[in-house]
Amino acid sequence: MQKGELLRKLGHPEDARLCIISCDSLGFSHSHNVAAFDALTRGIATTARLVANAPWSREVSSLYRGQDLGIGLVLTSDHDIFRMAPLTQSPTLVDGAGELPRTLEDFWEHADTAEVRRECRAQVERAIFYGLDPSHLASEAQALTLRPEFFDVLIEVALEFGLPVRVPMSDDPATAVFPAAELAAEAGVFSPDGQVCTFDSGPGSHFVDERVFEETLASLTPGVSEISFRPAVASDELTALYPQDWERFARAHLFLTSPLAQIMLADHRVSTIGYRELKQVQAELTAQ
Repeated sequence: MQKGELLRKLGHPEDARLCIISCDSLGFSHSHNVAAFDALTRGIATTARLVANAPWSREVSSLYRGQDLGIGLVLTSDHDIFRMAPLTQSPTLVDGAGELPRTLEDFWEHADTAEVRRECRAQVERAIFYGLDPSHLASEAQALTLRPEFFDVLIEVALEFGLPVRVPMSDDPATAVFPAAELAAEAGVFSPDGQVCTFDSGPGSHFVDERVFEETLASLTPGVSEISFRPAVASDELTALYPQDWERFARAHLFLTSPLAQIMLADHRVSTIGYRELKQVQAELTAQ
């Protein structure tokens, strides 16, 4: 898809700067769930991603009121306190403890693509069973987007359920091992066509502060970009899960729901959208 074509399909002028503001790790804990839905309800967030294997994923069904929610497909699990397991009986997707492997390398070395496809379908189907109407797919830890054989699985599942995908941008040297966005577009699967910026996603990532967010907004080019956060409400649960990093997630929640974040978007003339708009246009083109 040529630069600017997605904007045209969405009905926006070619110089529009649209941004998806997403919340990752939905389902990881009660604290993550509360923060994500708060950011969607009264903050600037426009979508969130459920990890269907996560321990608090079922709670999402009781909080869901039709919000724009996608599925973060998970094939690895490296948390020290809780480890996730596949939803399917998939011998090549587990380690010696019967849990998802800790590292991408272990996953890539042992995973059978048929089992990966079955597991990804099961994760989407669980979200639908919970009552969600998924808006998009993403690959947690980029497990499916950095190897062509697994990327093919992601696209197959996206086409089966009629969902857009979040993929690495071709201008990101850290993740652009092949032209994922271009290949997705050729298959008829939509994805953001600008850079994907992630805050608070791991050791060494940015703290959420006004300067970093404002610089990110200023750098956005015309098209559809995504900025993702991992918000969580400060709690004993959160500090137990992330003794070193809990404050970063709590600050992300406070920032997403602050008046300043709204003001910055307006000052930089950045409009926000969700993945549901991409899903609708993708469906319309598929039906033609």
